[in-house]
Amino acid sequence: MEPRRKRGYTRLPVRQRRLVSVVLGGYVLLLLNSLLLLLFDESTAMAYMSLVLLHVGLGLLLIVPVAAFLVLHIRKMPLRLNRAATVAGLCTAMSVVLLLGTGLGLVVAGSTVAGGWMLILHIGSAVAAILGFGAHISLKRGVRFHFLELGDRWRSDRVRALHHPLSLTLLAGGGVTLMILLLPLLTIQRGLQVDTPYDEHPLGAAQALLAHDGFLDATDLARSETCGQEGCHPDIYAQWAESVHRFSSFNNPYYRKSVENMLARSGAAPTRWCASCHDPVVLFSGGFGHETPVDPDHWTGQEGLTCLSCHAVEGLRDVRGNGRYIIARPDEYPFARAEDGVGRWLHNKLIRTKPEPHRQAMLKPVHQTQEFCGSCHKVGLPPEVNNYKWRRGQNEYDAWHASGASGNTVRSFYLPKEPTTCTSCHMPLVPSDDQGNDGGFVRSHRFASANTALPHLNGHADQLAAVQRALQDSIVTVDLFGVEVNGRFYGPEEPMPVLRAGDAVALQVVVRNRKVGHGFPGGTNDSNEFWLELIGQNGEEETVLASGLIDEAGRVDSSAHFWGAVQVDRASQRIDKRNAQDWIATVYANVIGPGTAHVVRYRFDVPPGETIRSFRAALKHRKFKWYFNEWTFRGQVAPGEPDSLGRPEVDRRRWVLGEGEAPDLPVTVIAETKRQAGKPYTTGRPLWERWNDYGIGLFLQGATREALPAFARVTELAPQSAEGPINEARVLLDEGQLDRAREALDLAETRQPGYLKTAYFRGVWYRANGLYDEALAEWMKVYDAYPQDRVLLLGIGRLHYLSGRYEEALTWHDRVLAIDPEDIGGLYNRMLTLGALDRMEAFAEAQRLYEYHKDNEDEQAVATPYKQRHPYDNREAQSIHEHELHRVVNGRAVPGLPVARHAPAETPATASLRPLRTGGGRP
Repeated sequence: MEPRRKRGYTRLPVRQRRLVSVVLGGYVLLLLNSLLLLLFDESTAMAYMSLVLLHVGLGLLLIVPVAAFLVLHIRKMPLRLNRAATVAGLCTAMSVVLLLGTGLGLVVAGSTVAGGWMLILHIGSAVAAILGFGAHISLKRGVRFHFLELGDRWRSDRVRALHHPLSLTLLAGGGVTLMILLLPLLTIQRGLQVDTPYDEHPLGAAQALLAHDGFLDATDLARSETCGQEGCHPDIYAQWAESVHRFSSFNNPYYRKSVENMLARSGAAPTRWCASCHDPVVLFSGGFGHETPVDPDHWTGQEGLTCLSCHAVEGLRDVRGNGRYIIARPDEYPFARAEDGVGRWLHNKLIRTKPEPHRQAMLKPVHQTQEFCGSCHKVGLPPEVNNYKWRRGQNEYDAWHASGASGNTVRSFYLPKEPTTCTSCHMPLVPSDDQGNDGGFVRSHRFASANTALPHLNGHADQLAAVQRALQDSIVTVDLFGVEVNGRFYGPEEPMPVLRAGDAVALQVVVRNRKVGHGFPGGTNDSNEFWLELIGQNGEEETVLASGLIDEAGRVDSSAHFWGAVQVDRASQRIDKRNAQDWIATVYANVIGPGTAHVVRYRFDVPPGETIRSFRAALKHRKFKWYFNEWTFRGQVAPGEPDSLGRPEVDRRRWVLGEGEAPDLPVTVIAETKRQAGKPYTTGRPLWERWNDYGIGLFLQGATREALPAFARVTELAPQSAEGPINEARVLLDEGQLDRAREALDLAETRQPGYLKTAYFRGVWYRANGLYDEALAEWMKVYDAYPQDRVLLLGIGRLHYLSGRYEEALTWHDRVLAIDPEDIGGLYNRMLTLGALDRMEAFAEAQRLYEYHKDNEDEQAVATPYKQRHPYDNREAQSIHEHELHRVVNGRAVPGLPVARHAPAETPATASLRPLRTGGGRP
């Protein structure tokens, strides 16, 4: 008798049917979710990562029913009766197990760690499971494709069919998916219009715009510490936490004191002009005087310029700076606000599972442009802020853009091998294991520039060291170029003699901006302190004469040579409290442009009984001037001064320095050099380059007769280079010696045929001779390589204008204004061109814009009283001037070393400020 064969069944038992219904429903939802992930790959991080979270959640929920079904099904099924179906079923089971396993692996390790192989295996196992399952059920015996009985229920009772486990699974999962898709749409708010008038949009003078109605929550831009948690960006966070960006708001005592002074005089509305770049967390949460008074002690004022203050910016309104950007609520992953617990764990896992949406949300195309940096590092004071007229403030962006450092102009004295950018200098690559590192490196977020005060105050030694390294990285060099003794000139290649008592001496020191891609110094030049210290020493290396020493009170010798700016208000009082809103006139603004140089001159007689065997010149830096530093910590209005004198237009109150102490700020030696008698003197740079730097400095001072022989030496010392003849041509064109200029340009062409710099100046020569078409032909060659050179564009437009081609001229002037809408040359020439075209309505608007942006021609008269009271500053305002050296005894300046008064109330007689004469020196 044959053994009884195990009988198979054609329908799954009820329990298995329910389990497989849930499994299939979940799998269908996962497939639908995967399709949505593919379609929404470019959507917001919140929408996309919510779908990722749903995907992970569905996968985790499927583990139990899948395991239960497989155990029950394998135990009950007659595995040997239908071998083909059995093999297909086992392949399906293995694929599902692999699918869930790789899914768990991606969740635990993250796609950035697991690499592409696990993701490929995950997708492959999903496809294999579908194919295996299709083969399994197609090979089964009995009633095919009806094992769930859903079809029977749907035909007989559709309401009952909706209660089927498969239907319930699909409905529940579909509802959650739909909510996730609709959530971002429900939270989108109508954006503010970019052209909203100043007095109508809620941020007022701030000029930034929110991308939606209403203010942000105070926490929307805060919480930078969550970016720096372990496993994300701890290195970047640590760098930022010590940076000046971190201390941009009321957590910066210097900024706080200045803004509190402005608030007291002008109120909150105009003070918001500062807030877009300094106080974004306060401003965008409505805390800058919109509903309540500004509270510098509120926690939002201690946040500074946070991670999201930059990374939530969506775009720029234009390139006019002043914080004219558009910011939105950050596009974050789910549970981004969770500080700890499961929510924070889920957030971190989601980022590591799929970091690309986070990267796209936090690093938009605008963040990788120099215009983004220029949105705050380009300043123009509007009349609503200064109660006067529009004034151009600090402007690192245009200084960079219009220089050779950017690669946008051929006219630069030195053309770099590779253009530099804001990030290449201020965000260099540093080693890091942070998530998102590129080859083991990230961009430094220290933003090291020139602020040594804040890291010193805050005790941030690493930040201070980084700033000082940046300052000392040969960004500027000093060359004791020439020594004239009793009328005999000793050039840079000649040993100087020992200087003896009674010798009449003149020194020329060349200071070159070598690496700073904008003007040196940059930033807040009314408060910056850069100066040249020059000392003469005897044979025992004792200092005999000096300029630029610091006295016992911490003040720099007022007769030294300074770089920076001195500005005055309506009352001809010095702008010395970072009160830029009071600025009316500039006494001087000494800045060394990219790739250019300054020549600093000294003249003195060697004192009786002394000899000088060496000179040392050092370029020094202290972040803040002495008075501003002291005023920040102990400045106060003098008792009895009425508040009515502190008007928005001008502060006529008398300020005094009260009790207490201000911190001693570090002094950094940026560059130094020493020249000794009887010894060869070298700086390590080619001799032709040193002569070239000297000639550049003279030429820019207007000393063309001295510059011409200097450039002639360059032509002689570098016989293969075209730079010497070109620079000679610059001088000769400036002097109107056109025949000699053409000879120099011909020599340059011989030395370097086809050089575009030669072509540019050849165009200048043609224009000077009235040959406009020939000039245009030369300049169009240059334009093809330098289409962003605004001076070139303006020159081409001017040629068309002079030739009567007004429509063409207008096109070129518009190109200039597309680069910089506030370019005064572009505004002026566009106005003239519209007038020539007889477009009177457009001409009137162009005239309004020109007059709005041009300087007031009478404002220099405001500076005259100040210059009379401060002869050293008046001397610094002269393009060509000489400094004296003061007698030094026992390491200190002799008594009577004059020091300029700082406080506006202190205005002693001019006699007490006259330069100290040392023998035959000239003031």
